[in-house]
Amino acid sequence: MERLIIIGGGAAGMTASSWARRLKPNIDITVFESTKMVSHAPCGIPYFTEGLFDDENLFMTYTPEYFVEKRKINVKINSKVEEVDLRSRTITVRENQENKKYEFDYLLLSTGAKPKKLNAEGDRIFYVHHPADASYIRQKLWSFDRIAIIGGGILGIEMAEALRARGKKLVLIHRGKYLLNKMLDEDMGKIITDKVGSEIELKLNESLISVTERGRLIVTDKGKYEVDATVVGIGVEPNVDLVKDQLKIGETGAIWADNHMRTSFENVYAAGDSTESINIITKKPDWVPFAPVANKMGFVAGNNIGGKDVTFPGVIGTMITKFEEYVIAKTGITENEAKRHNIKTVSATVHHKTRARYYPGSKDIIVKLIAEANTMRIIGAQIIGEEEVLGRLNMMAAVIQKGFTAEELFFVETGYVPPVNRVWDAITLAARKLYTGISGE
Repeated sequence: MERLIIIGGGAAGMTASSWARRLKPNIDITVFESTKMVSHAPCGIPYFTEGLFDDENLFMTYTPEYFVEKRKINVKINSKVEEVDLRSRTITVRENQENKKYEFDYLLLSTGAKPKKLNAEGDRIFYVHHPADASYIRQKLWSFDRIAIIGGGILGIEMAEALRARGKKLVLIHRGKYLLNKMLDEDMGKIITDKVGSEIELKLNESLISVTERGRLIVTDKGKYEVDATVVGIGVEPNVDLVKDQLKIGETGAIWADNHMRTSFENVYAAGDSTESINIITKKPDWVPFAPVANKMGFVAGNNIGGKDVTFPGVIGTMITKFEEYVIAKTGITENEAKRHNIKTVSATVHHKTRARYYPGSKDIIVKLIAEANTMRIIGAQIIGEEEVLGRLNMMAAVIQKGFTAEELFFVETGYVPPVNRVWDAITLAARKLYTGISGE
């Protein structure tokens, strides 16, 4: 009997296991997960921290028992893989306080990402990363009054919203000159920066020097901050420690895999946040550690292990978050990213409304489109609004992935009814501005 071992029970690992099982009913599948949770959703941690739900089991789409009973997949939780030997096709696992060896015919590496750490230690320094730690982190953070958040990316602003809702006094420290600077260009990022800065104490352009006193004293190049605790959100990195000396690691630091999710070692696959891909726009290696990408990588890996030829098309970097009433979204590349890849661009920004001018309750929406200058192919979109953002984001993801030009986007037949849109959609107007150089309705 063929044996498939999967290291990591997150989105990619459990998706792959399910599809491999469908296609190979007789294959022996074992998933090793170092925590008590599989099929988990780390993106929900800020909302759990806020108190919007209390049952930590809701972090799991399916329980370990479901996979064992319904899908006939061996799931070993609280089992940490200590060593992988690709040549001997074995792994060593720490389970039940002893080491055990397992052999495999196929191996899937879905080891995920890990938080970047400060050069500091303390029981009041918290890294928000895995749902298995969410209850402990929430309990601790709820007991503190003044909290620092280090990092102004997606996690930073989501935790700021959550802790502000709990009545905490916050200081958010960010080394960039505006928030979400890896997601948005400065003109769009400034909108969110102004909003966040109006709600909490915000320190920009400050480089961290030290965090001491167990997480209660923060020193930057511009000042000192005394707090009760520190939440760290300075980014994540691929978790490749188990195999980094045994197979090819890509330019991004993640595991290299081809479009079938095959690594450089025969019958060893990789998927999810530990895995590099190719950016559809730049044609360069890219790393997008988000759940939708991980799930689809897992789908591709599971199908190919199961004997069905499926290819992964690459990534474009679609992401979405919110702060208070604003939903913030981006897909494709920013102007900043385009410059780094020597892509000349033109852009158009439209400030619009979400409903007909006579219909009550209309909200603001801002759309920025970015096109390649010589072809007018749409390569990026950034959207900020109080409603109707997700649908436009998903539309633009399809547009960018399929290579629409500004003219083709302008002529997309969009929907209209006064309660949910204006006859000239914000995206249509931005596309027309790119296409003709003329703005306005």
